[in-house]
Amino acid sequence: MAATARTLRVRVVIDTICPWCYVGKRRIDKAIELAKQKWPGLDVSLEYMPYQLDPGMGRGIDKLEMYQEKFGSRASGIFERLAAVGREDGIELKFGGKVSNTLDSHRLIDYAKLQGGSKAENKVIVSLLRRYFEQEQDIGDIGTLVGAATDAALDPLATKEYLLSTDGVEAIKARIGQAKQLGVTGVPFYIINDRFGVSGAEMPETLLAAFEKALDSA
Repeated sequence: MAATARTLRVRVVIDTICPWCYVGKRRIDKAIELAKQKWPGLDVSLEYMPYQLDPGMGRGIDKLEMYQEKFGSRASGIFERLAAVGREDGIELKFGGKVSNTLDSHRLIDYAKLQGGSKAENKVIVSLLRRYFEQEQDIGDIGTLVGAATDAALDPLATKEYLLSTDGVEAIKARIGQAKQLGVTGVPFYIINDRFGVSGAEMPETLLAAFEKALDSA
């Protein structure tokens, strides 16, 4: 295979309050691990794109009440299914606490990448997902966001100052618009080498097959 065919650019479109995005995070990381084992020397570029499932959401909304209003009597069954899927990927999903607009969490992810590169970005994403889904924290709360930043070794005071400003707001909204222009209507969504799209939290083996298709068509 030519050297140019051993390059993967994977863009992952996520929202930080989407449980399938947490499952998908575990699965895409595993798929990349498998890909590097299968194709030694593979160069993988992993990028995250923001998306908002509910851009009009407020702050500090009771999560259980929101789910009940949205799903009614189906809510408990949905929780059970999600919890079972999560456990398969080592995630203990919980459904209590508060939920807020995710714009600031996306700003934090971008800020982490600007300050500390992809490693800091990844640590912030992992921390946000863990805090929201496993520790029932409100990731619209400034304290929670600064805590996630600290997990990624970012300066807490500088991070708080950034989040309390309007810096990055329009940039995030523009990137959300870009995802929509690409046809993304749900998350997680994976864009591979700018040519192939995979929708949903597919299993690592399915993602690996999509990687192979992208590599073979390069």
